[in-house]
Amino acid sequence: MTTRDPAISAATDTFGRQKPVRVLIALRISYLTDESTSLERQLADARQYIEMKVAQGLDWVEVGVARDAHVSATKQSPFERAELGHWINERAPEFDLILFWKLDRFIRKVLDMQDMIRWAAEHGNKAFASVTEPIFDMTGPFQHMIITLFSALAEMEAGNTAMRVRSFRESVREQRRWPGGMPAYGFEVYKGEDGAAYLRQNPHQVKVIRQIANRLLATEDTPAIIADGLNARKEPTPRGTRPSKRIQDSGREYKWTAAGIRKMLKSEALMGWKMESRPVSGKKYYRTTPVIDATGNKIRIAEPIFTDEEWGKLQDHLNERTFHVSSPTNVTPFLDVILCGYCKGKMRLHVSRRPKKDGTVKEYPKFRCVSPRMVDDRTRHGCENQQSWDPGRLIATFEHHLMEQFGDQQVEERIYVVGENNETRMREIEELVPVIMADMLPGRRYGTALTRPEAEKMLDSLNAEYAALSKQPTGDRWEYRSLGKTWRQLWETSEVPEMEKLMRKNGVQFLCYKDSFELRIPERLKV
Repeated sequence: MTTRDPAISAATDTFGRQKPVRVLIALRISYLTDESTSLERQLADARQYIEMKVAQGLDWVEVGVARDAHVSATKQSPFERAELGHWINERAPEFDLILFWKLDRFIRKVLDMQDMIRWAAEHGNKAFASVTEPIFDMTGPFQHMIITLFSALAEMEAGNTAMRVRSFRESVREQRRWPGGMPAYGFEVYKGEDGAAYLRQNPHQVKVIRQIANRLLATEDTPAIIADGLNARKEPTPRGTRPSKRIQDSGREYKWTAAGIRKMLKSEALMGWKMESRPVSGKKYYRTTPVIDATGNKIRIAEPIFTDEEWGKLQDHLNERTFHVSSPTNVTPFLDVILCGYCKGKMRLHVSRRPKKDGTVKEYPKFRCVSPRMVDDRTRHGCENQQSWDPGRLIATFEHHLMEQFGDQQVEERIYVVGENNETRMREIEELVPVIMADMLPGRRYGTALTRPEAEKMLDSLNAEYAALSKQPTGDRWEYRSLGKTWRQLWETSEVPEMEKLMRKNGVQFLCYKDSFELRIPERLKV
């Protein structure tokens, strides 16, 4: 009596004659750098397995290969994967059996396996087979039990793998070692003499970063203009340095964007700090922040791309400027200066366009409040008391108030003079304390009775340091430098962006109410 092949029952015609078993080879890997179970090895072993079946007198025929790289089986079921999902959802009539190198290459969740079993029963009793696990048998009355058992084991292994990764990252959290993953743009991973992974600067990427920063600080170029230039010269984006196979196969390209440049330049990873993702309270996303060691200090794992002075200037510039991507007619003048009087939120120039019978389009511009608020579980823009104003009337009113109150005064530009560096450390402590306190919540790093004293000791040390620094005199101060013109002269000779920048730096605000307006100016500017 011969042993019955797993797929024979699913591949016989109405007369009981054996038909060819059409085999779909399913390959999956999380990272292409995993040589031990690379796609090439999986494919070679699968084809050798098919040859073995043919040598045993079975008519197995390869009909296709589904390659899925950079895919996690715990995050994507077979139905959701790019290539295997296409075969399952669109080309099911073309194969009888799915052959995989090992079950965990195919599935890692019990529920996913149960879904596949139901799908197989509903699609001609498709079969499954594993190249490296002979015990995985689709024959006999216990086939579903065996499959479910293997799926449970695979799911347990996936959980163990995640636990090992978390354990490793926690063990090296306060060390200079790189815990794994894709480093920030500007850096690359290398192996040290001890065999561990570390970070170092990537010379070409650092050159690109510094070019971007220099253009922002030395010219009037916006991030959008810089992004266009980088795209024109085909400079790879941070994500484009390691594109996914799906993007490559689709022919699409990653593009530099104004938002992407701004986000990259604001990341403290550029200063060589070790970073980690932390959940944002009440939100579904995470925020990347520097790792803090037991002494309450950040951990530097690579040489910084900028000096402290360069970093400070760059951040001041990014915080000072508003990068608004819109059509030129929608650029809001005096943003952060003209505000809603009721909620103190920003006023933006909104342009409605309506087509006319003659084919032209009429525009209806107006200033209005854009502060978000929830109405019936939906986000609405504009506070409850919002009003809208004609741009011409509003700007003219703003000019009238401005000239009436201090049009003949000399214009002074407020600049920040750095003296002693105590403020820098004090601001750093102010940022560190809430992070440590958040880690003392239940379930977090210092959320147990065993670890809480360590956090309290850290907080006591930081509080004592802060108290000592606050008592020391500091040389940091504001100074005012005359520009040699009156506000009236400057208004008549300057462009709006220059006036807007100067008013923001001096703290000028123009508040709009339904029936009135209020110009708020610092005490130093008042007559």
